[in-house]
Amino acid sequence: MCLFLRRAFVFLLVLAAPTLPGLCQVPSEPVRTIPSQLGSASIPAQLESVPVPRLEGIEFVKGSGTQILLERDGKRYLIDTQSQTIREVVPTLTAPTETAAVAQASPSTQAAADPKPEAKKEAETYYTEDIVLWNMPTAHHLPKKALMIDFTHRFAFSEAFEPGGVSNLLGMDGFSFSSLGLTYGITDRWFAGIYRTPTSFGRILQLSTGLQLSRENAGHPLSSSIRVGVEGTNHFRNKYITSLEIALARSIKNRAQVYFSPTISFNNRPLLVVASDVLVPDAVDGETTTALGVGLSLDIRPTVAILGEAIYRVDGRLGVIRPSFMLGIQKKVYRHSFTLGLTNSPGTTLSTRSATRGYQGLDDTFGGLTIGFNLSRRLF
Repeated sequence: MCLFLRRAFVFLLVLAAPTLPGLCQVPSEPVRTIPSQLGSASIPAQLESVPVPRLEGIEFVKGSGTQILLERDGKRYLIDTQSQTIREVVPTLTAPTETAAVAQASPSTQAAADPKPEAKKEAETYYTEDIVLWNMPTAHHLPKKALMIDFTHRFAFSEAFEPGGVSNLLGMDGFSFSSLGLTYGITDRWFAGIYRTPTSFGRILQLSTGLQLSRENAGHPLSSSIRVGVEGTNHFRNKYITSLEIALARSIKNRAQVYFSPTISFNNRPLLVVASDVLVPDAVDGETTTALGVGLSLDIRPTVAILGEAIYRVDGRLGVIRPSFMLGIQKKVYRHSFTLGLTNSPGTTLSTRSATRGYQGLDDTFGGLTIGFNLSRRLF
């Protein structure tokens, strides 16, 4: 009986050995404690934990009890202690869980994940859809292979506020000059266009090409472009006029944009001569004209703007006394805009937009304003 009890006691001792490492440790092999596993550095016998406010390169993910962000050698790693995984955080290929982790990280990590300065600059850039304000250029960037189509309508003979104007739809019941143009982005900076006016305005065919010089949404202080155009009346057969323009645009935050555009036209002629060239060709010597244009577009709603422009010939006026001007309102949606305005000028080409209704002896003051509108659409 005693032998049986002794054997049972030994058997129970063997079963309990895994939970009693000190009892089954060989005397020649010391117990592997935490200090011995950390290395040969001298560590006090009694370990103490001292809180550290911040450790460079390590950030806790807010809202998570298992994730840590580690920054090393310019790279960031997401460590998950629960799943025991380490993943590199790549800004351009960030997974949804990593995106949430970076967004909830500390300010220093958040600053590293912020967009580039160019993206911040773009948010401060005024939004416009058309390459022209009314007649003036907006220096709007036309991407490569993009095609813009423009329709312009000017009811130049019937004054909007003349007696009985309401019954005549503010002059839209009368005759209009309706023109059509196309502009294509050959490269990301180089564009070209073609524009045609109706028979009653000389059948002007305008061919133009230009370069985008700078862009506000790319971090430049302003947007700018340069364009050269050649106009020929009677379908590019007579009276060739060459023009050179520079367009400058500057945003006021993302609420407004101001424009300035000087234009020089060589071999220019009076508007009456140009408009009647198809019916009454006349050999008239041309002159060099210089016009300065200013404009403003101001958003009153996210997609609605009030705008105005004025173009004044400072040299080679060719009978033009007052500046051409307009006041209007614009509705703009994705790749499309509609502009309704009052103006004293029927011209829409580079050389004729600075002339007024006074070429026919008509009133070109505020009392003689006529109605018109622009339709533009970026097709692709």
